[in-house]
Formats: sequence, C-alpha cells, structure tokens
Amino acid sequence: MSTAIISPEFTGLKRLQSRVAQRALPAFIRATIRPLWASTMPVPRLRRITEVLLRNGLVPRAAQVGETMLDGRPCELITPATGASEQVLFFVHGGGYVVCSPRTHRPLTSRIGLALNATTYVPTYRLAPEDPYPAGLDDVHRSYTALLAKGVAPEHITLAGDSAGGGMALALALRLRDRGEPLPARMLLISPWVDLALQGESLQRNAEADPMLSLPWIYAKTPLYLANTPADDPGASPLYADLSGLPPTLVQVGTEEILLSDSERLAERAEACGWPLSLTIWDGMWHDFQMLADLLPEANAAIAAMAEFVEGTK
Repeated sequence: MSTAIISPEFTGLKRLQSRVAQRALPAFIRATIRPLWASTMPVPRLRRITEVLLRNGLVPRAAQVGETMLDGRPCELITPATGASEQVLFFVHGGGYVVCSPRTHRPLTSRIGLALNATTYVPTYRLAPEDPYPAGLDDVHRSYTALLAKGVAPEHITLAGDSAGGGMALALALRLRDRGEPLPARMLLISPWVDLALQGESLQRNAEADPMLSLPWIYAKTPLYLANTPADDPGASPLYADLSGLPPTLVQVGTEEILLSDSERLAERAEACGWPLSLTIWDGMWHDFQMLADLLPEANAAIAAMAEFVEGTK
C-alpha cells in the first residue's frame, strides 16, 4: 500500500487556468449541484433535473459514443475513433445510487477510456428507492459476466467507478472473488463511497469544504439504497468486507471532500490484509473533480495518472 499527497505545479497558461478553475468551478458546483442534491424534492424529479444539468458535458471528438446490450440491459459503449487496443474499461457510474446515468458521466468515462486507449463499457443499473440494494449490484454483476461471455479476457479489464459507483465496483470485485469468478486485472476507484454506516470523520470536518456533496444529501439518500439492509453489510459497505485477494487498485480522492475518510480507511484496511492499493490524495480538490477534465488541469493530470497506473499493471 502506498499513499501520496498530489499537488501538481503547473507553469504558464496551465498555472493560470488552474488558479481560475479552482475558484470558478467550485463556486458553480456549489450554486447548482450541491443545493439540488441536498433538496427534498421527489427523486424522479431530482433525476430529471440532474440529467438536464449534466447530459451535455463536453466529450472529446476522438471518442465515439454508442450503445450495446449486456445481459439484456443497455450499456453505453465508447471507443476511440482511431481504434482501441485490447484493453477494456468497465466503469460503474456514481450518483448516490439514486441519480445519474452513463450519459451524465460521458465527460469522465470518455476521457479515461481514451487515456487507456480502451473500449469502454458503462452499464446501466437500477436505482433506489424503487430498486434498493442489491438490485444495482446484481445488474452490474450480470453485465460484467456478460462481457466475459463475449470473450473479453479478464486480464484486459480495468474495473472502475466513481463515488457510489466506486463503492459498487469494489462490491462487484468482492462478489466475483467470493464466487470464484474471474476478477479484473486492476481497479480504479474515484472518491469511492465505501461506508454507508457514515462513520468517516471527514463527513463533519469537510462538510463545508466540499462544493458538491453535503451532509443532507448523504443522510437522506443512504436509507433509500439500504432499505432493510444493515449499513455495515459488506455488499453495500465494502469497507467492512474481507479485502484480501483483490487486484492492484488505484484510489484517487481530494482533500476537500466529505468522503475523504472512506478512502483513507480503505487504504488502512488494504495494508492490513496485503491488498496492493495505491492511494493518491489530491491537494485542494473536491469530490469527483476528474469530471472536469479540459477545464481543470488537475483533472487532466489525475486521468493521466490513471493511465500510468494501468500501463504499469499490465
């Protein structure tokens, strides 16, 4: 296990862009996404507004976006216009288990896929409260096994996810391990939400610092996903699982987010059981800052670091 604090030093135009972005982008997020997600409006309406806000994010022209089916469920398919290598990215999107979709995450998934020169699959999964745990996990599990059935070799797969999707990606890996099914070669977890018991001290410490996530959002949406499942059930909260026998993993998180403690405690658990996990904590960054690649130089640097990690684990 390794832990590093990342604080990139940019020069010239990138330095100016970083300074401007670090002021403007959190202010915009704080004025839009944060109050929306913290509101008490019905979840269906919350989903619709979230989709409107996020569905038109910038996607590189080099990424070709399409759709396929995996075990009867729609799955977004993103390929490099110049052709992909044999690498495959299987990405589980976040959204607190109640909002978002493959479309809202295209700015992130497309850029990671391009950085890896991979064919990217972003499965749809059922959301709470209509379909609480384990419905979503069941869906991504079936999609993953369908990908294997298509002939994709597990040694070519990078399993990834952000926020709630990061927690679900880890839960998927644990399920695959426990059932003796092929594990991916590596994992990329972005600000993973792995403790639905909400015991991390950064929930309080960074409650005002995080421009995206808020305590009202976390406290209100967690019961919707759990329903009757105990908050420390390892399938819903992988922090409480036996974490041995998992593939090499890179975790990225920011110093300013309320879920920082989830990643820090995950790294501690990894070290205790011998799971090869590298934790990078990005100074001054907030939840899911990687979504803002091309606007925020730190986001570009973080995605480049993901590609370096994947290359180093081939």
